[in-house]
Amino acid sequence: MLLAARCSLLAAMIELRIARRYLWAARKQAHTAFLSLLSILGLAVGVAALLVSLALLTGLQGQIKARLIASSPQILIEATASNTIDDSANIVTAARALGMPTIRPLVTGIVWGANEEERRGRPLRIRSAVQSETESNDEIALTRDAAASLGLTTGDSVVVVAPRTRLTPFGPMPVWRKYRIARLDASGADERAAEASLNLAEAEKLFGTGGKPTSIEMYGEAERAEEIQASLAKRFPNVQVKTWKEINRPLFLALRLEKVVMFATISLIIFVAALNLISSLSMLILEKRPSVGVLRTLGATERTILAIFLAVGLLIGIAGTLVGNALGLGFSWAANRYHFVPLPSDVYFVPYLPFTLETSDVLAVNAIAVLLSIVATWYPARTASRLDPIAAIKEEA
Repeated sequence: MLLAARCSLLAAMIELRIARRYLWAARKQAHTAFLSLLSILGLAVGVAALLVSLALLTGLQGQIKARLIASSPQILIEATASNTIDDSANIVTAARALGMPTIRPLVTGIVWGANEEERRGRPLRIRSAVQSETESNDEIALTRDAAASLGLTTGDSVVVVAPRTRLTPFGPMPVWRKYRIARLDASGADERAAEASLNLAEAEKLFGTGGKPTSIEMYGEAERAEEIQASLAKRFPNVQVKTWKEINRPLFLALRLEKVVMFATISLIIFVAALNLISSLSMLILEKRPSVGVLRTLGATERTILAIFLAVGLLIGIAGTLVGNALGLGFSWAANRYHFVPLPSDVYFVPYLPFTLETSDVLAVNAIAVLLSIVATWYPARTASRLDPIAAIKEEA
């Protein structure tokens, strides 16, 4: 067994050495050397382009994720069996004991907002705010889009109809309240973002929650979110506990899909570059036909010839990949270090284009480049292995 392994290793070393001699000797033939150099440069450009694109996309996605972690709660508690959380006080106490420093009980819901004078309205998503954000119980804050759709502005009054009724001598009547618009806020990026905010106490009164929150937001260490989630879910099975990853899962899936699509699309550049290997290797095989015939008469098998020319293609692919890595990694590092692409801070949320490369991305790019190089050289190498040795030697004569 050991002897067979040593023989196989020796044969592989001999095949690789012959491949290196063939490739080195090709420099004397201008057209063959040009095609080989073109293949190396094509692979290098494809690898560099893919690395730079992935670095840019990863950098931008990292900025987006960082902002999401900072703005969204690390843990969100929502009721499951009812509209309100009955055991909110114990949940808050347990969360503080687990290390959540900032906890915000909230009341959220959908109401009907109306412009009484123009007799038009639309649904509004209301979220309770802390006292400092909305000082008076008679005031409400609207987003600019919501106010514009109702034809209202700061200082105007808006009628809010709650999704519940109360019994009166005249029968069930909807619960409604008129508020003065205290301020206009910027619209949220999320389609489920709140369009209006009320004082917490007033929101509880409007929705009739009896002083109980409909959800609880918790802010703390994002790394410990899953640990705290498991503890709270086990202790309070009647509520739904979500981490920041689950809250933003649709967006994260979209970002991942975007990265996969970009990787697959730009990989086509490497594929096209790898196709150049077919022409360069075919020219090399044409020149080495007599040598192949000699090797076959000396006892080389079809497998040996196949391995030799596959090794030639592999060496070209590795050379192009290494050059592409030097270009792509070098540019990405320099662009991120020295801020090659600055952006206007009043328009974009980042001052410059960030370039960040992950180890898994670099390994994937290198693997796909080498793999495509081997696949592209399979056909000409297979053709070389099936050459008739006698006919090949006669060509030299």
